[in-house]
Amino acid sequence: MRHRYSRRRFLEFSGLAGLSSWLVACASSTTTTGPTGSTGAPTAPPDPTTSSIAPIATTETTATVAETTPPPPPWTSPGWLAAENSQQGTSDWRIEAKVPGVGYREPEGTIEGWADTTSAQAGQTVTLHVATGAAGWRAHAYRMGWYGGQLGRLVWSSDEMPTEWQLTNSFDRATRMHRANWTPSLTFTIDDSWPPGSYLVKLVASTGEAHYVPLTVRRDDAVSSLLLVSAVTTWQAYNPWGGRSLYENFGPGSRRDRSLVVSFDRPYARSYNWGSADFLTHELPLIALIEELGIDTNYATNIDLHTSGDGGSDVLAGRTAVLTTGHDEYYSTPMRRTLERAVSSGVNVAFFGANAVYRHVRLEPNDEGSPVRQMPNYRVANADPLTEQDPKQSTVQWRNAPLAEPESALIGVQYFAAGVKAAYRVVNPSSWVFEGADVRNGSSFRGLVAIEADGLGPKGAEPENLEVLASSPVRYKDNMYEHAMTYYAHPSGAGVVATGTIAWINALDTEEWADEDTTEFVRIVTGNILRAFAAGPCGATHPSTGNADRYRRPVTPLGDSE
Repeated sequence: MRHRYSRRRFLEFSGLAGLSSWLVACASSTTTTGPTGSTGAPTAPPDPTTSSIAPIATTETTATVAETTPPPPPWTSPGWLAAENSQQGTSDWRIEAKVPGVGYREPEGTIEGWADTTSAQAGQTVTLHVATGAAGWRAHAYRMGWYGGQLGRLVWSSDEMPTEWQLTNSFDRATRMHRANWTPSLTFTIDDSWPPGSYLVKLVASTGEAHYVPLTVRRDDAVSSLLLVSAVTTWQAYNPWGGRSLYENFGPGSRRDRSLVVSFDRPYARSYNWGSADFLTHELPLIALIEELGIDTNYATNIDLHTSGDGGSDVLAGRTAVLTTGHDEYYSTPMRRTLERAVSSGVNVAFFGANAVYRHVRLEPNDEGSPVRQMPNYRVANADPLTEQDPKQSTVQWRNAPLAEPESALIGVQYFAAGVKAAYRVVNPSSWVFEGADVRNGSSFRGLVAIEADGLGPKGAEPENLEVLASSPVRYKDNMYEHAMTYYAHPSGAGVVATGTIAWINALDTEEWADEDTTEFVRIVTGNILRAFAAGPCGATHPSTGNADRYRRPVTPLGDSE
């Protein structure tokens, strides 16, 4: 059977290019609350002529009225994820139009929006801030999963919402931060009709234009062994909405005139995969596989890693494994400490990507005091105004001073290059991760080490029992590096695996990679990891044998650039 959940099916064109419109029409300043009714419109007040109180019995013989207790939510019982995915799916979540690029002229009726939170739990409200030049719009919330290959299920829709123009974007000259100061457009409550999962809220203007707002519904009461974490801090770092990201200035002036702080109070740009950021390419293929396999899973964002245990609920409670996705680069200190606590307590961690835990960030409140809505990253210590006051909050690379905490101490490998493409080569075929994959020493998969790659760092930083599973040379600019996929067993019993390539999750997509053998290999290995990590502390079942010195290669210069 061919399993197709392709980037081409997700998008007509992928990749980050250009920026969104500077100013578009905005939503009404009147907030509508819901969804107390099925459409998200407010429920009408009770009719004052009708009593909702049952009459008191006046006879000596009273009827015993059986009290009915609502059944528990489905996700509180094992097997709920398989049952969820047996429901009817739909492809209506898709935006079929080509993603706009640099200099693309905004069509009339363009719509954009952002939510006031990256994740929500039962009983919490979510407020959308929407801007459009259309006469009206609707919001449709799709839970993303497998659903027989349709990949989405419609969970909730709003009423038709009226709109009016507003032009309230802000720019902070000191930090070069862009923010969309839009008034609230629609507020809805997460109730039991929203199962845990990763959602795309699709905003659809009356003109037909559409835009995504990603949202995670986290359910701490869900029966699940796995916890999948969306990398929203990395999405926001690369988000060019307003004209800048943490990487580049897309407007007038120097391209190096990047933002020093970015805000979550803004849409993900239309050029950033119609507002879905990296979700469709670096996360959804893994989610689809997990849900196809029916392994009970809970969902969170890395903002939840940041706040976990800090006066709130513990995102790790009851979980056997944490799964990070394709590009999980930007980490605050609390985020990293949560992962370290997981490993130390016997919770497995899988890094299904590369370049993880690379840049240190802080998460700060916005001007109104809403927490974790702004993210500074100054890159170098002497540029960060907080370095002198609190060196451990300096926003440098984790491996650099004053932090000096290489990511390989947690992950096993460290980042070395972007924009690469090389073969993936198996060097430890007897490992449990390759069971059933029909590989031998030297088996190679073309192009699987791509986009960004990791390799072994300096000796002494990673765990002594780090076991290299795959290793192959990678050319980056004028140097030759060595990719590595690794695994190690922690003394707590936890297992930690790192694929060392962002392309791992993308390669679950047969149509994009056009190589069924590679996709089948990645599916088998990923399935082995998911099942072993769901079963409990993997390091106790699968100990590791250190072999890193055998594959540690110095960076080799290749001479002058060709």
